[in-house]
Amino acid sequence: MAGQSQVQETIHQLHEGTDFMKIIEKSSKKYNRKFTLSKDFLYITYSPSKKPPSKARISVEDIREIRQGQETDGFKKSKVRNKYPKDNSFSLIVGAESHNINLVAPTPEAAKNWVQGLRWAKKKAQNIDVREKQALWIKETFRKADINQDGKVDFEETVKLLRKMNMIVDKSHAKKVFQTADRTNASSGDKSSDNVLDENEFVEFYRTITERSELRDLFKSYAGEDDYWTPEEFTDFMHKEQKSTEGFHEFAAEQEPAPKKAHRFGRSKPKVDDSNERYEITPKWCESVIDAYEPTEEIRKKKILSYDGFLMFMKGPNGKLFNPFHSTVYQDMKQPLTHYFIASSHNTYLQKDQLRGPSSVEAYIQALQRGCRCVEMDVWDGPDDDPIIYHGHTLTSKIKFKDVVEAVDKYAFEATPYPVILSLENHCSVPQQAVMAKYLKDILGDKLYMQPVRKDGQMPSPEDLKERILIKMQKLPEPTTSEDSAANLTNMETELEGDVSEEDEAADLEVEDEEIKKKMELEKKQSKKRISSTSSISNKSQKKKVKLAKELSDTVVLFKSVGFKGFKYAKENYQFFEMSSLVEGKALDLATKSSSAPDFVEHSKRFFSRIYPAGRRTNSSNYNPVKMWNVGAQIVALNYQTPCTEMDINIGKFQQNGKSGYILKPVFLRKSNMQFNPNKPDDQYTQKLTLRIISGQQFPKPDREVIDPYVKVTLYGVNSEQEYKTSVVDDNGFNPTWDFEENFDVKCPELALLRFAVYDKDVTTDDFIGQYTIPVASIQMGYHHVPLLSANGADLSPASLFVHTLMSAP
Repeated sequence: MAGQSQVQETIHQLHEGTDFMKIIEKSSKKYNRKFTLSKDFLYITYSPSKKPPSKARISVEDIREIRQGQETDGFKKSKVRNKYPKDNSFSLIVGAESHNINLVAPTPEAAKNWVQGLRWAKKKAQNIDVREKQALWIKETFRKADINQDGKVDFEETVKLLRKMNMIVDKSHAKKVFQTADRTNASSGDKSSDNVLDENEFVEFYRTITERSELRDLFKSYAGEDDYWTPEEFTDFMHKEQKSTEGFHEFAAEQEPAPKKAHRFGRSKPKVDDSNERYEITPKWCESVIDAYEPTEEIRKKKILSYDGFLMFMKGPNGKLFNPFHSTVYQDMKQPLTHYFIASSHNTYLQKDQLRGPSSVEAYIQALQRGCRCVEMDVWDGPDDDPIIYHGHTLTSKIKFKDVVEAVDKYAFEATPYPVILSLENHCSVPQQAVMAKYLKDILGDKLYMQPVRKDGQMPSPEDLKERILIKMQKLPEPTTSEDSAANLTNMETELEGDVSEEDEAADLEVEDEEIKKKMELEKKQSKKRISSTSSISNKSQKKKVKLAKELSDTVVLFKSVGFKGFKYAKENYQFFEMSSLVEGKALDLATKSSSAPDFVEHSKRFFSRIYPAGRRTNSSNYNPVKMWNVGAQIVALNYQTPCTEMDINIGKFQQNGKSGYILKPVFLRKSNMQFNPNKPDDQYTQKLTLRIISGQQFPKPDREVIDPYVKVTLYGVNSEQEYKTSVVDDNGFNPTWDFEENFDVKCPELALLRFAVYDKDVTTDDFIGQYTIPVASIQMGYHHVPLLSANGADLSPASLFVHTLMSAP
């Protein structure tokens, strides 16, 4: 009881509000702000503010992280942070762009209460059911339209509000629905409510005016003469329309799990999360779904499903296009690491371009929180014998290597427990390499994987390496005699000869701006002076030799970087833990030539390959990763900071397997006895996907005008890219209907991805509205909703598409 009482007291303090000091990055200014948690726990208001009250608020659901102390870039770069105790400080990381709100409370207790209270409120917001979430979204829209804040809107204000919501309606029809909604509270005798709607009445008005005829017709086709579904009719719908024999139900704890079956494309499915078990779809399962989604208690007790309950079900996990089972780790995680695609970042420290953009520890935190499992560090000598990270020879800002390692230690396994690879591009002198090694060992401790290489010549599995951090870098050759060993131990360093240009990606940058070129040349000369003073690089021959500290070399176990000399050379000379990095142009050339693509596939079955963007991509643009995955390349590194189609594809691919950052490659990219050429795939790998785009719902507006939407859908497959567009629907971004159908020939469904993109047709350039990318292997059959994401990955809920899919033989 004492614990419950303490929670209530904490929440009471948040409801009452607290005066904070808001800290601004790189500024000595500070602002007094009072923050208050709303009574429904859904948003925080702040004052004073130049914004209207309806906008001076932060949605609790938009808060990605509540970070204690002074651990954000905003705090670290503030000119006044040292004036305030760390115990009084915390930060809110908000939205898809991870905006930092840095706050200092009057006391440590107040800071602690807000951190604990907001974490509780965030959990509460995440557990709201579908119907309540919809009602809250409608009410939030209502409040923004309620200009005089009296909690009511008249008919004209309602029509304006609908237009703001991207909807044009027939006024006479809207008037009738408005009057019906207004009468819902007329029995109370409150005459003042006539001809106006309060929040609750507006919710009912909205739900009526946005009637989904396509869903109503679908529901009626299985309801017979009644206006409800029995469990048997529900089961019939799931089997016939959704082609489902197994169902996902987060509330069905008492159901008997379905018998284990082979995955549709032949993968095994080790169960990881007991709360997301598969259940056989039977009338009993449907009863449990009715109990969870039917909003009317009287109907729920009769074990039948109304149309409203069906709507809620179709907006839940089973009603989404993405297979809910794939939101858990469903693949076999006990295969060798080489058998997996790994979510990978290029120049992770950068937040913008490759030449003069800012470097940030926050960029590593964001990448790790998004499930990225391979991050890159370009490490150079820093002042005071403290190594730094930045894009060498450029004007990008510098951050401390130690700060990044500390962030990795804290955030590596927050999103997923599977191993993290640190791809180190080492440019340090021997003394600072020793500092690097010390930081890695002291900060990461037992997380740092330094076990001896397995004698069976095989990589350990992701399961074996859970919560372990691996280093990818050059490594000293193993001593061949006892004398060599003694010499190494005496010197503690030796020369490692090799083609290190592959480990100096900044050297490949293509810069056109003359002013930037001059500044970069100056930076390069200064860098060479620093390095030559410590004699870390020897230029006795044309081929570079770098001195590598044994302490740092010893941290490399499973990912030894070596120069690429061809697939034949690798097959004859590589050990299983040796790998090469290839620039995108070289990799694409090898992947698309019929003569070399099969060799690339075979190479990737035994050895790791890392692909990285070309030097000409100084604006941090990305290449299409699909062709690299099609030859089995495991580490396909992209610029995570850049919103683009290529990153949409990457995020879409890695949402499967529980966003673990590891995806088991198809069997033909793993087994040595199976031949595969991605440029000439056999017909046995082909299936036909029939896609019907029926309608759209509640698209956001890029400006004040009602939009004219259309959908572009693209299939990224093996040796094939197919694209189709729907027609344009004029003046309707709220509930446009297309009923568009097209067939796709899908070669190798396990490798294919489907991208939906919604645009607003314009005279000059069409405006991007939202997109969603999904692995074809994760598509559910039948009728489902497709959620939409913004360019930077933010959820645009309740915006969606309604589609029907069917997979069949060609």
